[in-house]
Amino acid sequence: MIPVLPPFRRVLHKISARPAVSGGALALLLLGAATVSAPVGAQPVAQAEATPGIAVIQAPEGESTLDAGGYMALTPQGAPPDPLALAAPPPPAARGPAGMPPVVVELFTAQGCSSCPPADALVAALAGRADVLPLAWHVDYWDYLGWADDFARPEHTARQEAYADVAGERGVYTPQIIVDGQDTLITVQRGSLVALIDEHAARPAAVSVTARGQDGRFVIDLMPRAAIPGGVDITLIRYADRRSVTIRAGENRGRTVEYANIVLGAETLNRWDARTPLRLTVTPGSQPDGRFPDDTRHAILAQQTLPGGLPGPILAAIRLD
Repeated sequence: MIPVLPPFRRVLHKISARPAVSGGALALLLLGAATVSAPVGAQPVAQAEATPGIAVIQAPEGESTLDAGGYMALTPQGAPPDPLALAAPPPPAARGPAGMPPVVVELFTAQGCSSCPPADALVAALAGRADVLPLAWHVDYWDYLGWADDFARPEHTARQEAYADVAGERGVYTPQIIVDGQDTLITVQRGSLVALIDEHAARPAAVSVTARGQDGRFVIDLMPRAAIPGGVDITLIRYADRRSVTIRAGENRGRTVEYANIVLGAETLNRWDARTPLRLTVTPGSQPDGRFPDDTRHAILAQQTLPGGLPGPILAAIRLD
């Protein structure tokens, strides 16, 4: 039996807050224009605008939803995945070396925060690990100090505030590290973070993930292994691999900081009821878009939805490139 995951907690001082039952996050990155249709047992959440790179396609057996222009639709397969058909290993970037989805480490940071550079360096050092997916969400509430963070977005601040609501915290702060949408570190220390990553990697997954390459496409199957109340949001994440920024004003004036896995955009594409298997087929798209640079990378997150639409635990994450 798959155990229910523990509530959101602050590591080093384990304070239980609003309970967060088993769930997860799946970030889905699109580089092609996306049209989201309602799969059986799921609800469309948003329609993504035209973007370059990868299109995500899901269709019932024998049907194709890919138009000549590179658009795609999202629809689940009704039948469970065939274990024999999925025996081939996926590309190394799709999952960790032990065959498990990577642990998601979210850093809330800002270029105008004097305490953030050590955390930025700590999380950036994880970017080369196949078993960890670090994501740096730059927030905008430090911009008033005289330096506007060019990676900051108000929606990133809103995500952090939603986590604070789940944890029962009265405010937000930087730097803050949250692991798999469940545990947050009080102090940013390498030993504590590595121990927490190892703890999450050892937990049984509430959703099994199998990925394989087929005819130039990614075929990803998600299978629920436990009840997931509230359903799961399927979200597209776009992020920049590496950036070096010289900060010329504010608390970090004169410093050059190296950033990694900087979130450029996140779009919720679909809500999966997590009662039946879900298949995602990802294929290259063809439509260019100037909003995202050529080195934009992509991942899929699947995240449980708590009451009030708040973010719950992360169940799975898959890199697409």
